[in-house]
Parts: sequence; structure tokens; C-alpha cells
Amino acid sequence: MGMRGWKADLGRAEAPAAQEREVLEQRLAARGVRLIEPGTERPDVVLAGEVVFSVRIDGLDDQHRGIPIWPEAELHEFLLTDEPGGGAVFTDHDELAAGSAAKVLDLLRAADWTAFAPQRDLPLLRETLTALENSGGITEVHRFATEQLVARGARLRHQYAHPLFEEGGQVESFGLSPCGRYLATGRWGDDAGAGILQIWELATGRAVNEIAVDGGIGWRSQRDLVQWSADGSRLALGFCTNLVGVWDPFGQSANPHGYADVTDGGSEGAIFALSPDGRRAFISMRTAGAEVMGCIAALDRGQVVYADQFQLVRGQRPELLREPIPAELKHRLGASNPGRDGEPDEYEWSFGRVRWSRDGSRLAGHRGSTACAVDLPGGRMRWLVRTDASMPLAWSPDDRFVAAVGKGELVVLDAETGDQVGESVEQDSGMPHWGVRDGAARLAIVLEDGGGVDVHDEDGRRFHLDIDTTEQLGEHFGEQHPWAWEPAGEHGACLTGDDRIEVWSLGEEPALVRSLHVPEGTTAVLWGAGGVLVVLGENTLRFVRALSGQVLGDMTFDREPDEDSRPVEEGEFLGDWFQEDSFPLDDSTWCTIARPAVGPAARLVIAPEGRRDDLDAVLSWTVDRRFAWPARWGELDLVPGLEAAEEALEG
Repeated sequence: MGMRGWKADLGRAEAPAAQEREVLEQRLAARGVRLIEPGTERPDVVLAGEVVFSVRIDGLDDQHRGIPIWPEAELHEFLLTDEPGGGAVFTDHDELAAGSAAKVLDLLRAADWTAFAPQRDLPLLRETLTALENSGGITEVHRFATEQLVARGARLRHQYAHPLFEEGGQVESFGLSPCGRYLATGRWGDDAGAGILQIWELATGRAVNEIAVDGGIGWRSQRDLVQWSADGSRLALGFCTNLVGVWDPFGQSANPHGYADVTDGGSEGAIFALSPDGRRAFISMRTAGAEVMGCIAALDRGQVVYADQFQLVRGQRPELLREPIPAELKHRLGASNPGRDGEPDEYEWSFGRVRWSRDGSRLAGHRGSTACAVDLPGGRMRWLVRTDASMPLAWSPDDRFVAAVGKGELVVLDAETGDQVGESVEQDSGMPHWGVRDGAARLAIVLEDGGGVDVHDEDGRRFHLDIDTTEQLGEHFGEQHPWAWEPAGEHGACLTGDDRIEVWSLGEEPALVRSLHVPEGTTAVLWGAGGVLVVLGENTLRFVRALSGQVLGDMTFDREPDEDSRPVEEGEFLGDWFQEDSFPLDDSTWCTIARPAVGPAARLVIAPEGRRDDLDAVLSWTVDRRFAWPARWGELDLVPGLEAAEEALEG
């Protein structure tokens, strides 16, 4: 990460001794970073030490200003890895893709590694080395490339979130990135501590970043609490019960760009919609004198606190939606509080689920069976329609349509105007899911009681898939997601009632392509880039190629070996700089790596003798917090226990 020209202060970290501070200043200066005294200038980064981000601790002024805060481990990683250089070309991609193992090794030895840009160069390099491994096994070219990446900051990471096993620590919320290459999962954690945001790379099925989030992520049985910006650079989370914040999903800062506390201490997750640019969010809240309940809060400027009834404001004041509801739409909505003794009726609208249109011009959503669109800025209600839907309404991803299923009919509305599109058609009750093929909408309806799937195309074509569908359709409980469209709209995947996923080709002649067994308790399937299915349950996560059945990653999060078998006690240090980072290798075995796994600890693993090959299932190197790199391609320093680990670090 380039930081030349940055200013840093030590925040609330314990002041180092004079000699230690001098060494720290020298190391930072060598990377172009100037250490300043707190309060003298606005820093670009805060080196916070142990306490890094909490909305429940007073006095953490830096987080209120949205300044990036680095945990101590991230500072160590920065200081112990090579600085990126300024070269322009890493190596010739065409030669790299077509070379033999010997040729690729020669290319990599001659390459300008200071010019290595992970987003540009790593996917092809990894693909090339995978092909070479498949044809000739792991050779010197794999070890050489890994050595170069480790020197430039690649770090060992296991797949288990911290804290590992607290009650209530299951995956509560998740979201697929717009590009389809990454999955974000949020875990609640225990009542007193932090939850965990993990970012997973679909191509490898591995976690590539992890951020502790104060107060936990998500809320039981509530949807949409993990939302990506349109370009995938920002991630909004509902956290600490009713707050909303935006993080860099691939960053190392523990704190968000900004967060909003505007729901007056509501005892459930916030209902919100992230703007396409990821810098603002609409958040549902009660507001006096307004008829559309909610506000637009900035999420890129640190802390925003607002309580309308008390006129409490900290940070930038949110924008309230003050436009009154048009008279015609008030009539459709009905009074929320009929007037008495000559007083006028009172009207209000609040969203139960809401989304921000891709062009930024409106909010669209529903409460129960009533759909609504609200123009931005200002909040003037554009349209409101009461439907007969008995299942949740579904909004198409291209912002064109709304589907309502109920009373034996399917009704489709124009999301721009609220007008009905065409005639209603007969339809059994089920959960609707939109897809797109060649620009035309497709709608899959997963039927109740194992009744299969009905598919409707925009041109009027309709067909039925005879599938023993799951009963967990998502109409009442949280993030259940029984159907996934392939991004191109040519295939679909459906959860069954007997712990399988059926993958169907949905061209002119629908056909079953593959049946995949999935972990018991699976409740959601998503279809990402590269033909990878994401299969989720509360404590399970699997990545599998839809058309081949190849499993790329398979995690069970509720493993808890006996604490007495830990090679290192929780919280203990390995040497002077590194904390232990223990993880289960299987149901009865613990292993430990260093946190951060860089510098002299880059390859260090405490593991039982003879288990080297097993480590590859749970360990990988991560590059740029975006890409995973197989642990088997590099050398690991395996030691049997803490004493041997500290000897290795001293050596």
C-alpha cells in the first residue's frame, strides 16, 4: 500500500519509550510517512494500538472524524514488508500464459517485481501456475513466485473468523459484490464483543480479508444488512444493532469511512439503502413533521448522530425527506392517524425493505404488499400501489420491474411508474427471483410445498421445472435464498428439500445439468462470476463450480477442539512482536500462525508433525487483501510448539 507523503499519529496507543519512538520514526520515514504529535495536525492514518474502533467507548475522537485507524498488527505488517516499487511492466502476459515451467521460471526471474500489480498481474500468474501444477506438479517456479509475493506482503491467513466460537457467532448477513468475484459475510459475535466481516474470493473459495466490527454485524431474521457500492469499493454494514457504517472491504483500517446513528436506539437492525457511490445511505427513521419517514446520511465523513425529537446533531446533519405525499397517493395509502375534532388526518410512509436505484434518482421498496417509489433529492413520492401479494415483492436488478405473487396471480409493475405491465397471469404461490438474459427479464418463482419452479420470460414464454424444492423460501426468515440465476441468465440453481442443489440449463429446452449435495442446514445459494456457486448456512460455507461440481472451498465454522489441545494459549505472544492466531485443523486439532504473518513469522506454523498436506485446506497466502494464493506452493516453517516457534523467530 502506497503511503508516501502521509502523516501518522499514535492516537490512543501507549506512548513508546524515546528509543522505541526513534526507531519507529526511522522506519516510517523510510516508507515516506511522517510521525506527528496528536492534536497538532490532521493525520492521514492513526496507529492506534490495541483499542481501534468502538462506538461504545467515549473519547475515540479519531473514529468520529473518519480517519483510518490501523491496529498494531497492521502497522507491523506495513513495516516488515517490502515497499512497492515504481516499475511499469511486470512481465509479458502473452509469454507468461504460453510458457512451460522452465520458460515461466525464466520469465519470473527476469521480471520487474517492483512493478507487480496484483489486480493486473496476479490472476494470470495464478492461472498459469495452476495449469503447470496440473500438468507437472509443484516445482521451483511455484516456490519462486511465492517467495517473491511473500517478500512483498503476502501473508498467511486461515479461514476462521475471530472470535471463533462465541454463542450467536453464526453468519447473519451476506452480500455478493457487483462484479460477482467476492462475497462479504457478517457475523454477530457475542453480546459484549465484536462481530466479524470476512471477504471471500470466489475463484479460490478462500477468505482474503477480515475486519472486526464493534457490536456485531446484522440482525436475526433481517435482510439487506450487507450492501456493496456499485463499483465494489465500499461496503455498508448494519452493525451494533441499529447503526449503519461504510468500510473499505479490501482495506486494513479497523474503522469505517463513516457511520450513522439516527434510529433513536431502535432495538432491531436499521432498514437502509446504500447510494450507488457508497458515500451516503437512506436510513428509515421517525421524523416529526415529515410524511416519508427517513433521512439521507453521509457515510464518508466520520460520525453522524441525529435524534430528531431532541434536535441532537453530531457530525453532518442528515437530509430529511420533507416533501409531502401527493393527495392522490395519500388516498391510496390511507391515514395512519385519522384526525379528530376537526384535526386533519395524518399520513406517513416507511419502507420495510428499500433499495437506491442504480441511476441515483429514486428510492424503491415496499412494506408488506404495498410498493412505493420516492424521488431524490427531496423525497417526493412518485407512486404507490397496493398489491395482493402474499409473498415478499421482488424488484428486478435492472430497476425495471416489480413482481407481486398472491391470490393465484402474478402481477408485474413498471418500477418507473408503478403501472401494471401487461395482464396478470395465473400463478401458484411462491417466492419470485429476477434474472436477465440478453437484456430481457426472466422471473423464477420457487413454489411452496416442494412444488417446483415456474419460469416466466419477458416475451411471454413460460415453463415449469419439476424440482422437490426446499420449504425455506425466505418469506419470513432472514437471508434464505433458494434460487440463484447465472449472471448471463442461461442457467439457474435451486435448493431442494433433501440437501441438494439442482443446476438447470434454461434455454429453449430446459434440462437438468447437475445435482450437487450440500451441507445440512443450507439456506441460501448465490451464483457468482466464473460459474461459482456460493452455498451458505448459519455455520457452513461452500464454494463449488456449478457445471463441474468441483469444490473450491468448504468451511464448517462451529468446530471447537478441546481448549487443552491448543499449542498456544489464547492471547499469548510469539516473541515480542507477534500475537498467536490459532485455528482448528480438524475437530480435534489446533494449529497456530502469527498475527501478522509477515517478516520472520511469514511462514511460521505451529502444527502436529505429519500434517503439512492437511494445512492447505484451511491456510492460504493472501495478496493485497483481494487474492488467495495456495499455501502448498511455498515453503512453511513447521514447528511443534511455542518454544520452538520463539526459537525460530529469534533465529
